[in-house]
Amino acid sequence: MPNIHNHKGINPIVCAAMTFLLMLPELFMLRGQIWWEAVVATLFNVCFYAALSYLICILFSLAKPRVERALHIVCHSFLVGYSLSNVFLLLSFNRHWDAYILQFLSETNARESSEFVHTFILSYHTLGLVVFYALFIAAELGGVKRVKPWPAWAKSKVGRALEIAGMMLLVSHAFFFGSDAMTNDDRVGMVHSPIKRNAIWNLYQSVLMHKSFAQEFDRCAQTLQSYKEPVLCKEQAADFVLIIGESFNRHMSNLYDGAYDTNPRLRQRLAGGRLFVFRDVIASDNGTTQNFKQFLSTASVGQARQWCDAPLFPLVLRRCGYNVVFLSNQFAGAEMDKRFNASMGFFNDPRIASLLFDYRGTRTFAYDEQLVTYYEQQRKTLEQPKRNFVIFHLYGQHQRASERFPEGDTYFKSGDIRSTLNLSEAERQSVADYLNATRYNDLVVDHIIRLFEKRNAIVLCFADHGEEVYNYRHQLGRTDLATDVPRAKREQLDVPFLIYLTPSYAAVHSDMVARLRAAEGRPFMTDDLSHVIFDILGVRTREFVAAKSLINAQYQAPHKRLLQIKKWYE
Repeated sequence: MPNIHNHKGINPIVCAAMTFLLMLPELFMLRGQIWWEAVVATLFNVCFYAALSYLICILFSLAKPRVERALHIVCHSFLVGYSLSNVFLLLSFNRHWDAYILQFLSETNARESSEFVHTFILSYHTLGLVVFYALFIAAELGGVKRVKPWPAWAKSKVGRALEIAGMMLLVSHAFFFGSDAMTNDDRVGMVHSPIKRNAIWNLYQSVLMHKSFAQEFDRCAQTLQSYKEPVLCKEQAADFVLIIGESFNRHMSNLYDGAYDTNPRLRQRLAGGRLFVFRDVIASDNGTTQNFKQFLSTASVGQARQWCDAPLFPLVLRRCGYNVVFLSNQFAGAEMDKRFNASMGFFNDPRIASLLFDYRGTRTFAYDEQLVTYYEQQRKTLEQPKRNFVIFHLYGQHQRASERFPEGDTYFKSGDIRSTLNLSEAERQSVADYLNATRYNDLVVDHIIRLFEKRNAIVLCFADHGEEVYNYRHQLGRTDLATDVPRAKREQLDVPFLIYLTPSYAAVHSDMVARLRAAEGRPFMTDDLSHVIFDILGVRTREFVAAKSLINAQYQAPHKRLLQIKKWYE
């Protein structure tokens, strides 16, 4: 690299190139509920990165020429690597550097790394990116020789004013780079700073979050290992099946208020009198990871103790003799999921998983019914004669919904979609895909019920969270509920919650039938799922609180429900 700086000034081409490298990923991340949010984010980030690049150039210019050259080579290498990798992640996976990517890298083994390199890195798509960045650096080096250096400290009033403004921008926003991610986030929210749309700040937050994840996993493992309570269970025969759906907005189901015939099989079971549909159940967050942590834990949102400081209910059930089997179509051991989402990493910590499950699935499938068929084929080796607790975690209606059901199960078409919104053809197709995925989910859940129909069993089915599907505005997917309008919570948090009793179980548990029927209209949040399960099975543990069990006569229905984002459900 030529001598691009000297002690008399800085090279504007280098400063501009650094700004561009930092800014390029931001352009792929522009989004907002209203048009001006993207404009504000772009203007802020250009100013922020220009000031940062200018400051770096000034500091480097104070060093000796050789040291300065070496510093710039290192700095440019880092910036190119950061920018290129971020653009690659955004184009390939619609993700940027964040806590989940960091966690995924920490969990990836040699085989996964090899497959990833061959599938994604060694591709024409990635080669094109590398060529683009190489040409850009070549152009920068060529331009450096053709411009005169600028004074490090401006001589004009306008120049000095810009320098002062840039330094004030950097200094004022240093306040948001504290040592605690939640505190930083709260500070940004208080002043509504646009830095929340800055990739560097988000990456910094992700590093802090990644550290907090590791600390949570350590605490969870310690909690489980130290849990020595003797546990008794009144139920000595029944199996319990827990079906966890994905991204299921109950307002898209005709089990609730949906206008489309998405649940024909379950509606038929509803007419039989042994399927109970709970009408006012919400998730405590709109993210899979946070919900799993919370509803597996015996702790509730808003308590002094965190999810990881309380026993997780599968361990409690194992203590009282249940055989706990966990099959997930998203997170399966070292394989993880096919979208490289490592958000459920605590399941892969052997200190945790080994205590929660007697068996944990190691495979994922293209479609959920294949997972159920796999269980059906393997059940003789997975089950004990009675008292099995089987968890099915489905892919459900997770985006992209068009990939969640086989082509032969297409029922709804874009022309079937009725909406008060002016939806494009592509948007109508997205709604149709979601409805098809919901109807396919109906088939899958019914298949699971049929597997246990002739047994003494309870089946509880709910979803981790909801999903917005152009319900009342032009929005597909989930948003930041901490800053979004209250109405968004309805679509993204309202979930189905169903309990089915097999004929054998209902015949000898008439009291349970009455309790379930009385509870169908009560408000509930899934963070207290463990208390419902303990109540149904008669688990005697200090962790059970009758006032938190939806089906218990002592249940204290909340007037308001506090979400994990520290906002009230409205």
